[in-house]
Amino acid sequence: MMQMFWTIVLGCLTAILMIMLIMMFRKKYPLNKLNYVFAMNTVIVLLILTVGFVDGRVDMYIDIALSYSILGFVTSVILAKYMGGRRR
Repeated sequence: MMQMFWTIVLGCLTAILMIMLIMMFRKKYPLNKLNYVFAMNTVIVLLILTVGFVDGRVDMYIDIALSYSILGFVTSVILAKYMGGRRR
């Protein structure tokens, strides 16, 4: 019963990710696209954790999700600094 629940959650998260991906490609400005990428990072972490629950090996997938979220955070800080420009 719980496996079916996590499979449904996995399908919903995948649908949300696809909708966000379509919306990202429809936007015109780069900053709006970056906001979608940062939001998709969070959904992907949730997706990885849900796959861990379905697979039954949560401890391994938690490590992968933490690594991915740290990488996403560092990337967002670097891109925000780059897009912000230099102060004079």
